Amino acid sequence: MYTKKMVPSMKFLYVIIFSNLFPLFSVKAQDYSEQKEITKKVIGYFKSGQFSEIHELFDDRMKTAITTERLNEIWKNLPLQCGEYIEDGEAIASEVQGLVVVNHLLDFENIDLDLRLAFNPENQVSGLFFVPPIKKKD
Repeated sequence: MYTKKMVPSMKFLYVIIFSNLFPLFSVKAQDYSEQKEITKKVIGYFKSGQFSEIHELFDDRMKTAITTERLNEIWKNLPLQCGEYIEDGEAIASEVQGLVVVNHLLDFENIDLDLRLAFNPENQVSGLFFVPPIKKKD
């Protein structure tokens, strides 16, 4: 049965419950600036033909899977499919299954693509893809 004596203890209980839940609502946005910066470097390395510099950023599995020669082939074939490279745009980053994934918009003459890089916890590149953009240019 409810009595006035219970009110202070109930208020105290609500404060404890609310204060324990509060951290769930105050989650701070992640800062993926380091991974975005590495992604910009990779774009610069592609544009200047520094494929060995890209290769050095890979984790061991990626180093085995993709050679510097293959990176060169990929970049040289993109204009044949997409038109000439114009510029790069915005980068969007998120966390997916324990990896940080950065999608960086690349503007080509005929279509836009995202350079998608996946980073392991040591900030090594664990995945490299050219995919349709997740966000169109403004």
